[in-house]
Amino acid sequence: MSENMKVLEAWMAASKRGDHEAFLDLMTDDLEYYWYMYAKPVRDKPTMRKFLRNYTAGFEQREWTLKNTVENADMIMVEGVEKLFDRTREVLIDNLFMQVIEFKDGKICKVRDYYDAQRVQAPVETAA
Repeated sequence: MSENMKVLEAWMAASKRGDHEAFLDLMTDDLEYYWYMYAKPVRDKPTMRKFLRNYTAGFEQREWTLKNTVENADMIMVEGVEKLFDRTREVLIDNLFMQVIEFKDGKICKVRDYYDAQRVQAPVETAA
């Protein structure tokens, strides 16, 4: 298993535990996180921290499973499914997704999420 894949698995484990600080520690300070295709990216840890608080207020991540992965140098593409409980609508969602994760200096520097945004609605405003 590559070092980048180990970082990705630790990042997923931190997310599953709800450990936002461990999650953020695995990302670079100049991170870019694209919540969905047309969203402005989150570009720093304070804003990402706020995004995570908003996200977990609206959703409980019950599972996060990778089905397929492709790795090329400092990039991993994953296909998977996560089971999310939408607290607002009180429904369990099987969220099929693709992610492109880029790495720099042993940390995650850029993440782009692709999924059906009509099934999983974005959390409230993420600006700092």
